[in-house]
Amino acid sequence: MPNALDVLKERGFVHDVSDEAGLRAALEQPISLYDGFDPSSSSYQAGNLVGIMLLAWFQRLGHRPIAILGGGTAMIGDPSGKTTMRRVLS
Repeated sequence: MPNALDVLKERGFVHDVSDEAGLRAALEQPISLYDGFDPSSSSYQAGNLVGIMLLAWFQRLGHRPIAILGGGTAMIGDPSGKTTMRRVLS
């Protein structure tokens, strides 16, 4: 099976890597990776598709992707400093 780094570079997902040899070595065996999706939006957009496509490629290459969607993801990485969950949309 090809190294995920080679496939992702070929598909345009990777532009620059600070330690390419280290990353290549780490991807020689299956890894788990995740992407979280913000539940406070009324819909998803093209930017979300990039993460979903990346997870799909990792899965095809024998890795273990995890997609996270829910209230807990609303506070992860929130630059506004909020400490409470966002309002749930219907």
